[in-house]
Formats: sequence, C-alpha cells, structure tokens
Amino acid sequence: MTKHEWSGRAEDGEKMYFRATIHASRWEFYSTRKSDPEWEKHEILPLEEMERFREVLWNKHLRRRAPLKHVDQIDGMIEELRMHGPSGEGESKQG
Repeated sequence: MTKHEWSGRAEDGEKMYFRATIHASRWEFYSTRKSDPEWEKHEILPLEEMERFREVLWNKHLRRRAPLKHVDQIDGMIEELRMHGPSGEGESKQG
C-alpha cells in the first residue's frame, strides 16, 4: 500500500488533512480536520482537492517517488469530476 498526505484549509479556515492510499490499483481517500482525530473516508475528494493531490503526486513523480501510472489514474478521476461531478451525474462543462 502506498500513502500520500497533504494539508489545506476548510472554508471556515480550519486546517484540514487529506490522505490518499492505493492498494491493488484501488484508490481510497480520507480527510480530517485538525480538531477531529477521526479520519472520514470518501469515495472521491472534491475537484479542488483532487487537483491539489495531483500536484503533490506529480512532484513525487518528479523525485521518482511515485509512478507515472498513478498520476495518469488521478488525471482520469479529475477529468471525470470535471465532466460529471462527484456522483457521476450532472452536466458536463463546455469549454
């Protein structure tokens, strides 16, 4: 299992922590607030966090700490979010 972690801020300004793990080609995503010791599991994170994660993963790839296929998988998830939203439903964005 490979684990990636990064942090950000919630809309209310509180520090947030994010985690993505991959095992057997299956991604799992988690988040927690600084004030909450429990990690919440997500099917997928919001687009903004997925894009932030992609940047973290790309930087790791450049340092040879993450394979390009993982970046490609996250790129696919981001594209799906942009087209259909987190539930796989909705309208696609026109460019």
